[in-house]
Amino acid sequence: MISFGYSIGLGTFEVLRGVCPVPPVVKFDPKSLEKHIYCPKCPPFTTSGRMRLSSNHTAHFVIEYTLKVGNLWLAVYYSPGCEPHSEGYGGYIVFNKKGRLLRAESGYPGLCQNLSANDILCLNHFLAQGILNTWISHCRINSKYKLSCKDIFVATDDTGFEEKGTVQYITKLYVKDKDHFYFKVNQQGKIYTVDCKRNGNIFNCKGLKKLKRRVP
Repeated sequence: MISFGYSIGLGTFEVLRGVCPVPPVVKFDPKSLEKHIYCPKCPPFTTSGRMRLSSNHTAHFVIEYTLKVGNLWLAVYYSPGCEPHSEGYGGYIVFNKKGRLLRAESGYPGLCQNLSANDILCLNHFLAQGILNTWISHCRINSKYKLSCKDIFVATDDTGFEEKGTVQYITKLYVKDKDHFYFKVNQQGKIYTVDCKRNGNIFNCKGLKKLKRRVP
């Protein structure tokens, strides 16, 4: 199923037709009076498509949200049928302003929001082997229409793996303006606020000294 928070100038059917390797299927649910559009086969840019895995199930595609980045549209999707946990169960699709498909990638980029007209901030999370990583990344769309991201802060909660581990995860991300944002971190049950200010292409963040910091 594909659905948009707001339109990028294309209808749902046209969007899905652009990414499905076979024609999409329209189904109507008389009970809910909702129309769903499905991709009968996983697209080639998804993990299942790249590995050429045989799939007899219908691929559900849910567009979580869309953002305008520069003159392009970024559509972030969720697709548990076509992506494994290691890929974040989703990815992103880049369109131009006329709605033409430019690039599609697996690998869910997290919950993103505009920092300025040309760049975004993303709050990401990934859970594996009892370890929860949450991190803030600063991203742009490069000349190859691919998201180019740099991590600003990574918090690790390993209490699901270590008996005496550290509780630390990012709870909220707030954008003030194009040069300022802040986020909140839960560490051992106490909430810390980190304020960040842009200096050129670098973000200087105050409040990190109180946290166990891990930046790749």
